[in-house]
Amino acid sequence: MFFNIQRWSLHDGQGIRTTLFFKGCPLRCRWCSNPESWDFEKTLMVNQNLCTGCWACLEACPSKAIEKAARGTLLNPDACTLCGDCVQACPYGAREILGGKETLDDVIDTIERDAVFYRASGGGVTFSGGEAFSQPDLLRHLADRLIAAGIPTAVETCGYFDFGEVRDIFDLIGDIFIDLKHSDDFFHQAYTGVSNGKILENIRHINASGRKFTIRLPLVKGMTDTPGNINGVAEICKDLQHLARIELLPYHPLGEPKYAGLNLPYDHTMMPPEPERIQSILSLFHSKNLEAECIGVINEATT
Repeated sequence: MFFNIQRWSLHDGQGIRTTLFFKGCPLRCRWCSNPESWDFEKTLMVNQNLCTGCWACLEACPSKAIEKAARGTLLNPDACTLCGDCVQACPYGAREILGGKETLDDVIDTIERDAVFYRASGGGVTFSGGEAFSQPDLLRHLADRLIAAGIPTAVETCGYFDFGEVRDIFDLIGDIFIDLKHSDDFFHQAYTGVSNGKILENIRHINASGRKFTIRLPLVKGMTDTPGNINGVAEICKDLQHLARIELLPYHPLGEPKYAGLNLPYDHTMMPPEPERIQSILSLFHSKNLEAECIGVINEATT
């Protein structure tokens, strides 16, 4: 199951890409920009910026799961049956059910429409999420079909999976991007909800396979940009013979409206590091002969 299929992606691998966002994730990162990906089931999300308070959704809901609020509506998830009546009733398109809309054939058809652009740009399809390896059968089937169609693939993963169960899938995937959010297990559990032990083990498995791969490091001020974490990540990376590069991803608040739309709390204190701090992190990695880059323009990414 997917929650989004994004065509013409430019930051999820080389060239023009279609990114498939898988539903379901084992992590709960405090800075996550896709909270709608957490659950493996369908999810109702409300765009509060589009909601005018006309209450058509409330009148349409057969299970009385919607209540009036000061701004927009509130949803009682225990009462909601995800029937979709409120989505159909909303005249402003403020409500959407994510997940379960597309068949595999629909997805393949969408991908193949852009095959000419993949070939011209060196692009392809990127599996993202959520966590693609949390749905291994679907991922395996899709990757196999895309190989048969001659379409290059890539995967963006949080790294939290059982390597033995998905080892064969890596043979079907071209580029590998794996997150390393924190080198210290205590802080990793505090910020993501899970230990980093399995993630570090999988990074070592991928490295031992001889495959080139990229490590991605999210940068959140005071959380992941600390000297302790940066030095820890550098120590881990210097022993990875097949690491292609490290990509720094400064925090951005673009996912904030989604939390309101899902009735989830949001930490407004999170910020990206200052541009000078990002430059110093890059310099540290470079001083240890590690190739590193910041994704996007630093000044834009941190404002």
